[in-house]
Amino acid sequence: MSQFKVISDITGTLKDVLEDSFVDAGFKTVSVVTDVPKKENIKNKPAVNCYMYHVGFAPNYKERSSHLVSTEDKDGQIIEYYQDPPVYLYAHYITSVWGNNPTEESLLMGVVIKSFLENRMISGDRIKGESFYPDDKVNIYPNLESDYSDVLTFWRSMSEEVRPALYYYVKFRIESDKKSAEVRRVGARQYAFP
Repeated sequence: MSQFKVISDITGTLKDVLEDSFVDAGFKTVSVVTDVPKKENIKNKPAVNCYMYHVGFAPNYKERSSHLVSTEDKDGQIIEYYQDPPVYLYAHYITSVWGNNPTEESLLMGVVIKSFLENRMISGDRIKGESFYPDDKVNIYPNLESDYSDVLTFWRSMSEEVRPALYYYVKFRIESDKKSAEVRRVGARQYAFP
């Protein structure tokens, strides 16, 4: 498994969800872009930009020592080994709309909000890529701490005019492939006396 591709796969998943939502809403000409949200990267309008601008450790994440993993091999025998714990992170996205006029941008933003509301938890075949485990889910959370000053700061840092935008984040984990040698437990002891 190429789990290092997980961030790329999350971005691809969000892009697919947005594209499907716009088609379902009847907006067949809307482009969904994941590049840096600058005018030169928006080739055609109307467009929606879903840009990952930050990755950070989850606030409750603490480094821990290796933990014991118990699993079964193909013959049903229990195998145990120590493995590094996963690291939990947040991928932060800014979603902006690029329309031909303010009315069109309002419609686009409404579809974005509805799309992430109705698809706040994505699982199974809807997750793009091969970096996820079978039981993984992509949870899309609105960033409730962001406000207009964050929007102003972001667009100024891009040297762009202020655009309608919303902040979201996705919590994910990266698992280590590093494992110890197999741990062998003592199942029985025999004592012999001469």
